[in-house]
Amino acid sequence: MTMRKLLLAAACCLALPAGAGRAEPVPARTYTVGVENLQYFPLHSTDAHNNYTGYARDVLDAFARQQGYTFRYVPLPINRLYAAFLKEQILDFKYPDHPKWREELRGSLKVSYSDVVVTSEEGAVVLPQNKGRPLSAIHSLGTVLGFTPWPYQSAIDSKAIAVTTSSRFDGLLRRALAGQLDAVYVNVDVANYLLENELKAPGGLQFDPALPHARSDFRLSSLRHEEVVAQFSQFLQRERPLLQQLRAKYKLAELRPPEPGNR
Repeated sequence: MTMRKLLLAAACCLALPAGAGRAEPVPARTYTVGVENLQYFPLHSTDAHNNYTGYARDVLDAFARQQGYTFRYVPLPINRLYAAFLKEQILDFKYPDHPKWREELRGSLKVSYSDVVVTSEEGAVVLPQNKGRPLSAIHSLGTVLGFTPWPYQSAIDSKAIAVTTSSRFDGLLRRALAGQLDAVYVNVDVANYLLENELKAPGGLQFDPALPHARSDFRLSSLRHEEVVAQFSQFLQRERPLLQQLRAKYKLAELRPPEPGNR
């Protein structure tokens, strides 16, 4: 072997790091997911120790396991969550999200959105004896801070309906049960769960489909990781049997077909 070849061989050996030739495990990618610090079980919620729970947690964790990712959930009040995600941009992902929510904050930002994780039916729950009354009979409406009851916006703007806000839905539902609020604008599954399990008043308030209501598609979003959002959308399409099992686990109602005039 010539001296030139010997030197090249030596250089190659010196350039190889210790352990080269052995397959090294790829470190797991850890991402932050900003979530609502909100009592919205069974869809999603935070417990007394600030742990994120519910249907969305199970779906996101199942995806992360398949991909070898680790999701670190960061519960924040809704308004603070928007600021952390869209203004400060200190979070990798936000859930739930929708391109129509807080459009004034999104501006020209390029946000990637996943396929729909779950569709939420939101509307007014009222005392059973008041079910079927016209919109003109609703003068007070409760909802949580950060929520916008879009179907009622024109009545709110005209001062026909006064809005009461709170950080928690259980307190609003208690006020409606006591007749202190005409209605609470809330997801139907969430209201039924709280009434039965937290307030011990199953059926004490009922969803009134005759009043304005809407459906919201909950998605995962990101400003930084378009490729991960695309992977998550593929997961949602591929794992439909798993999603159906999780819907059954959390007793999520199947949505009725939209009525004429409602979206």
